[in-house]
Amino acid sequence: MQTILYLILITALVCLTTFQTNRSIYVRSLGLFLILAAALIYEFQFSSPPNIILIVAMSVLLVCGFATDYYSASLRTWYFRVSDQSIWGLIIGGFVGILFSGLFPSLLPFILGSLIGAFVGEVREKGFRSVPRVTKVTLGTFAGVFGMSAKLLLGMEMVYWFLLYK
Repeated sequence: MQTILYLILITALVCLTTFQTNRSIYVRSLGLFLILAAALIYEFQFSSPPNIILIVAMSVLLVCGFATDYYSASLRTWYFRVSDQSIWGLIIGGFVGILFSGLFPSLLPFILGSLIGAFVGEVREKGFRSVPRVTKVTLGTFAGVFGMSAKLLLGMEMVYWFLLYK
C-alpha cells in the first residue's frame, strides 16, 4: 500500500509540471490535491496517532499553492493578456539562458533568456503592435510563470514534509 502512495506522490509531481498551461485552475492544481490525499490516507490508515499538525501544515501549503497559481493566472489572463506562445517562449528562452550560464556565473543569462523568449513568443502569436504593449505582456508572462513555479515549489515542499514526518 505504501508503494501506491509513493506512486501517487510521483504522479502528483508529474501533474504539477505537465498541466501548467491548462485553462482550469483545478487541473493545474491537481497535484497539490493528490499530495494532500496521499498524506491523509497515510496518516489515517497507517499512523497509530495521526499527525494532525502535519495535515494542517500541508493543508495550508495547498491553500498557498492554489492562491499563488490563481493570482498568477488572473494576472496573466485578465490584466496582461498573455498568450500560450509567450509562456512557451519564456520556458525555451530560460533553457537557452541556462546554456549560457557558463559565460556569466549568475542568474542573468537565465533571466535575460526568459524575457527574450517571452518577447519572441508574444511577437510570434500576436505580432508587434507597440513597445509598451509587448513590454507589458513580457513582464506579465514572467510574473505569471513565477507564480506557477511557486506552486510547484510548494508541492515539492508538501512531498518533503510527507516523507520526513511519516
